[in-house]
Amino acid sequence: MKKCLPPSFAPLRRGFTLIELLVVIAIIAILAGLLLPALASAKSRANRTACTSNLHQLGLGIQMYADDNRGLFPETTHETGQTNRSWIFSMRSYLGNSDRVRICPSDPWRQSRITNLASSYIPNEYVVVDLRSGFGQVEESFRNLNALKNPTDTITTFEITDQPDKISTSFDHTHSRNWFKGWKAVLDDIQPDRHRTGSANADHTKGSANYLYACGHVLPLNASLFKDRVDRGENIAKPPQ
Repeated sequence: MKKCLPPSFAPLRRGFTLIELLVVIAIIAILAGLLLPALASAKSRANRTACTSNLHQLGLGIQMYADDNRGLFPETTHETGQTNRSWIFSMRSYLGNSDRVRICPSDPWRQSRITNLASSYIPNEYVVVDLRSGFGQVEESFRNLNALKNPTDTITTFEITDQPDKISTSFDHTHSRNWFKGWKAVLDDIQPDRHRTGSANADHTKGSANYLYACGHVLPLNASLFKDRVDRGENIAKPPQ
């Protein structure tokens, strides 16, 4: 016969006290607070690296296009008035996977850009659009890649602005000849803080972006340093002479 244990020998059953639960929750919160920023930073670095690769491939494609077209950079809708002649289309045969290459993984509007045949990257107006007089005569041109005097200091491609009203095939070049107007004019075209951890600050100077140069190099530039140069009156987009 099974004997019953006296009450004093019965196994104790007790759960967590409220204080113990609160301590466990606090520890989990502390660990999450330590890990999440590190994970976010790692993801940002990975996306920046992928973006660098995209721009590098785009640079190679531009060079091949120029080799086939008398040294000229690809066209934009500004010169042609036709969206089907935009570089977004003409560069497809020079890129292995153009839909992937033209989209930055850090771009919050990446899917919309694919849908609207747009891009996360935007060519520098100086190298894709000639400055013409009111009579149509060319007054300034940097459109020939092989004729640039300082290709290592000439930016050909930027990371495009996050402004949703600029997501279209026709917004396929900067308006960098207007950047003398100040930082707001720059932000109307590009996103100098595309790669950052956390939310953007008011003037978009917390973070950095990648820049493709005519020599094929891709280099990052801190947004605050970029703004300092703009504030000093420098137009970083204009090719050195």
